[in-house]
Amino acid sequence: MAFGGENAESYYDDGLTAAKKGELRKAIECFERAIKLDSSYAVAYHQLGKCYMRMGQAQRAVDILMQVVRKRPNLGPARLDLGIALLAAGNTRGARKEFEQLYGLDPSNTRALLGLAQCSFNEGDWATALIQARNALSGGGSNFSALYLAGRAAKLAGDEVTAQECLGNAERVLQKSIEIQPDQPESHFLRGEVCFVRNELASALEHYRAADDRTDGKSPDKVYTAFGENFTQLDIWAKLGLCYQRLGKLDRASEMGKRILSRDQNHKLGHALSELS
Repeated sequence: MAFGGENAESYYDDGLTAAKKGELRKAIECFERAIKLDSSYAVAYHQLGKCYMRMGQAQRAVDILMQVVRKRPNLGPARLDLGIALLAAGNTRGARKEFEQLYGLDPSNTRALLGLAQCSFNEGDWATALIQARNALSGGGSNFSALYLAGRAAKLAGDEVTAQECLGNAERVLQKSIEIQPDQPESHFLRGEVCFVRNELASALEHYRAADDRTDGKSPDKVYTAFGENFTQLDIWAKLGLCYQRLGKLDRASEMGKRILSRDQNHKLGHALSELS
């Protein structure tokens, strides 16, 4: 029974609490129970879709969020999350349609503009992605997601000066977050991601290790979320393995691959890393 009683609202509240803690399996159970008690509970469907998205089950998230948008076409946050899920599922054209509709209704919607920037990035249009990401920055301040996307787009477009400027600013946003919550893994992992893009592999290793040290040992499947990015401990291990591989430390990379496989035998990158020698 939910903490507040056997009703949809209580299960929904418990689901939100579990989702905030990264306990997504529990959150899904709560949202599904809320929906069973009240099949018209649109926000519970929305949160259920977000949980599956965070767990990497993008198509399942798409299927759920499409139902929400059909029933509640004016529910902007659900449409935004549908666009994000469509991107993750590889449907860039569908995602662009959702983001364009949101942006057309509200040109000040920086998250929709950032979604369009991600669409352009996925399509290999680095110059347009950079412009859109910088426009999102103009409307939304020093947003890590926009800075990180702009930095990667600029780097791929060959604009090294802009890339270093944006990625440096992204790292400063993360440093402030670390100063506030030094014992949380999220910003440490994302600093590793920024360093990885900059090919600063020794620094990336340092930050990935710091993130790994701060994961919850009692919840190995916990999903961590920050600045719109989701990851698990397996993702940290995978990035550690890639760093070791690029640094030529193949034995260490292979060890990381075997560690990944000890938890997930179907992990493709884990298999590739484990076979290095």
